[in-house]
Amino acid sequence: MSEIKTSSTQATKKRVKHRNGAGNRPLPPGPQGYLLLKLSALQHRPIEYLSSLWWEYGDLVRLPIMPGFTMFFAVHPEAAEHILSQHPDRYVKPDFFLKPMGLVQGKGLFSSEGEYWRKQRRLMQPAFQQKQLVNLQAVMLHCVEELLRDWESKPDGEVFDIAPAMTQLTLKILGLTLFSIDISEESNRLGQALRTALEYVYYRLNNPLALATWILTPRNLKFHQAKQTLDEIVLEIVRSRRQNPIDRPDLLSILLTCRDEETGEGMSDRELQDEIITLINAGHETTATTLTWTWYLLGSHPDIMAKMQDEIQTVLHGSPPTLESLPQLQYTRQVFDESIRFCPAGLAMAPRVALEDDEIQGYFIPKGATFIIGAYFTWRHPEFWDNPEQFNPDRFLPECADRRPKFAYLPFGAGPHTCIGKNYALIESITILAAIVQRFHIELLRNQTIEIDPRFTLRPKYGIQVTARKRH
Repeated sequence: MSEIKTSSTQATKKRVKHRNGAGNRPLPPGPQGYLLLKLSALQHRPIEYLSSLWWEYGDLVRLPIMPGFTMFFAVHPEAAEHILSQHPDRYVKPDFFLKPMGLVQGKGLFSSEGEYWRKQRRLMQPAFQQKQLVNLQAVMLHCVEELLRDWESKPDGEVFDIAPAMTQLTLKILGLTLFSIDISEESNRLGQALRTALEYVYYRLNNPLALATWILTPRNLKFHQAKQTLDEIVLEIVRSRRQNPIDRPDLLSILLTCRDEETGEGMSDRELQDEIITLINAGHETTATTLTWTWYLLGSHPDIMAKMQDEIQTVLHGSPPTLESLPQLQYTRQVFDESIRFCPAGLAMAPRVALEDDEIQGYFIPKGATFIIGAYFTWRHPEFWDNPEQFNPDRFLPECADRRPKFAYLPFGAGPHTCIGKNYALIESITILAAIVQRFHIELLRNQTIEIDPRFTLRPKYGIQVTARKRH
């Protein structure tokens, strides 16, 4: 699977620092001339293109896109620590990212900044505390068991694509844990509208020169109809629940009761609408993609699959995974962490733009510079990962993890913007992996083409064909 490999082993070569004067401080090295005409390579072959830049110029690369617009590609953990944790007040998400995301998510957590973001984060934090996730794990497990009953009803060894199966499962879990409604079926209007709206956002992120949204093209009209449907359905759910509260511990019930510690105010219906749509967007796509790659990697490494099966049998003794038993599945968690490292759902973290002049790793960073923090490459950096192109869950043993810099592995971000749903995602993923491995042996179909689709998330372009055989 050469498409998911980089030239990281070559990155150990000594690089020459190209000095471009900015006062007495050097700018990071980078290619000469403007790269506007090479944006196609960045959009369609981002792994290969960025890997070549990393190999040639080092861990911090200056990319002059066009006059007045320069991007910086950062791979070293020190840059991530500086931007995300040490000085998050100096960097914000740029408009070219916030505006397309905001088309669907409004002013939700992922598409807002500043004081409004801080207020919303404070309001939502209690809903994702560990004590609130106890009841949600039971819902997650129920959804997985429904999937397993469906698999049991099919002929043993039937070939299917596990990518859409994981997407439907995580979307079902999300709908039921969020507001107790299953939105995973193809016929569900909310799910249909979401898929249409998100495809439009991906299109605009990859085509910054696309026609304005107000121009009545067929694509724009289709999006506006989907967005209207999405808003109307979610807003109706919020208003109905506010008027007729139910005794059900889903996330919406918790969010409706959250109050700002400073003002005592809760969220308005519109604010809840934006946050719910944001959670729907962020809460299933990346998890489903990571789980899909995990099944691919386990199918490619039967020895690791066998070790994981042994742990699940030893810990659970045939019982379903519970919130209390999940922390004991240490090797399963290592497999999941290594899967994220080896086949991440995203190439980079959300971009950041510098609000003021700065300095990173001895280089001058001018105000207005846009940063791409290349997590995919950081997690393959040979300075921090031995044999980075090898899938090896043992690298997440505590004694190995302790030897690495903290910012060498950031699957949920860092600093104030750390993913609010981190614990939710981990509980969901380990529950799904344990429940499926306990009852089925997933085998890869031989001689299939495995390739990454790099648009927004790094999904398998042609899916992952597998068979699920009952374990006895």
